[in-house]
Amino acid sequence: MALSFAQDIRPLFREKDIECMRDYEFDLSNLSDVRMNAAHIYERLHDKSMPQDGPWSDEDVAKFKRWMDDGMSE
Repeated sequence: MALSFAQDIRPLFREKDIECMRDYEFDLSNLSDVRMNAAHIYERLHDKSMPQDGPWSDEDVAKFKRWMDDGMSE
């Protein structure tokens, strides 16, 4: 079953993550913005530099990567 942004990816971004990234001119709650920045977001998640207050689990990083690889569906 393909992952979706609304059900699987958006819930991974906390409100404080969304607020923080708005300072960088994109919105983690917006599918289009996340699609446009997915490679950069993944890079930061993978190297554990995002979010700033502690990394995602390896499982959640892999989920984000799988969503990217599967076409970043709504």
